[in-house]
Amino acid sequence: MTIDSPTSSHPEADARMSAGAPAAPLRVAVVGLGERGIAHAAVLATLDRATLVGFADPDSAARRNLAGAGFHVPTFARLERLLARQKPDAVFVCSPLATRAALARTALAAGAAVFVERPIALAFRESARVVDEALRAARPLLCSHALMHMPVFARAHEAVRAGAIGAVREVRASVYVSRVFSAESAERLTGARGGGMIAYAAFDLLALLVRTIGLPLEAIATTNRLYGANEDELHAKLKLPRGGTLGLDCSWSVPGHPRPATVIEIEGDRGHILVSDDAIEIDGTAGDHVRLSDADLPQPARFDMDGEPRWIEDRAFVEWVLGGAEPPGANLRALEPHAVMHALEASAHSGGTPTPMPEGLGS
Repeated sequence: MTIDSPTSSHPEADARMSAGAPAAPLRVAVVGLGERGIAHAAVLATLDRATLVGFADPDSAARRNLAGAGFHVPTFARLERLLARQKPDAVFVCSPLATRAALARTALAAGAAVFVERPIALAFRESARVVDEALRAARPLLCSHALMHMPVFARAHEAVRAGAIGAVREVRASVYVSRVFSAESAERLTGARGGGMIAYAAFDLLALLVRTIGLPLEAIATTNRLYGANEDELHAKLKLPRGGTLGLDCSWSVPGHPRPATVIEIEGDRGHILVSDDAIEIDGTAGDHVRLSDADLPQPARFDMDGEPRWIEDRAFVEWVLGGAEPPGANLRALEPHAVMHALEASAHSGGTPTPMPEGLGS
C-alpha cells in the first residue's frame, strides 16, 4: 500500500535547527488545560532551563482553574492570540485528539518548536502532514511517548540494542487497562470523535516496540468491538524487519488494571528478556541472569508526576530545543508508530489481510 504522505527527507533541517536554537530559559506555552496539560505545566515549572509564558484553552473554566493550581501566567482562549502576544519558543499541545494536528501546525507556522501528546492524529495522512511541516520549517517536533522513558523499559531497549540477547527472533507484547466497559464510557473517553483502543491505550507500546525492535514490515490484525463503534480489543501478528514475528494483544476493557499493565517478552538467538511495569529480567549471552526492579534503576526526576517518565521526557525536549541531543520520538521518528497504527487498523478493517507499512518510512 502506498500512502501519499509528504515524508521525503530534509537533509538541511538538522543544521538549521541547531543554528536557530534559542537561549535558555526556553519560553514555553501550553495549549489544552485538561489533565495532561496541567501535568506538563507542573513539570515544566520545575525545570531551571524553561519558563512558562502562557496558556491557551477555549474553556474559560479551565483557564480560571489555573490560578487555583498556583499558575499566574497569561491565559488565552485561542492559541493564535497567545503566539502573537507571548511569542513562545516552544508549545506543548495537550488538547483533545481531534484538535492536536491543527494546533501543532499553527504553532509550527509561528516558528515555535512543538511537543504534542500522542497520537498526533487518528489519520496517518494528517500526522504525516504535521511531521512534514516541522521538517520543512526546521523546527523540533516531538510526539510524547512516556513509556520509552520509564526506567525498566528504557533498560530493556538498551539491552536489546547492545546485543545482550543476540538477534531478536520473536517478541510477545501486551497492554491491558480497565477503561471502557460501556458505549457511554467509550464516548466520554474519545469525545465521540472516533478512535479506539489502539490510539488511546496501545499507542505508547507501539512506539516503544518500534524504537527497540525496528519498524515492522507488515501487520495482520483482528479487533473486537465490545461496547461501542470502535475497537476494544486487538490481536495482531507483525513481521519483524530482520526476521521473526511480534505477537501483540491489547485491550482497554480488562478488569483489574486501573493503570495500564504492559508486558514485553523478547526471545533472542542467545538470550531472553522479560520486562513489565515493575521489573526487567535478562538471561544474557553469557548465561547470566539479571533481575532489576524499578527501584533498582536510576530515578533522575526532580519532580514525581505519576512516575519518572513525564519529567524525563519534558526535560529532554527542552534540552533538545535549546540545542541538545534529539530525544526518541522526534521528527520523522514521530511518524513511525502512526504508520503501525494505520497498518493494524487497515488489516483489521479488511478482515485480517496482511498489510504493509505506508511507504517512505524506515528504521
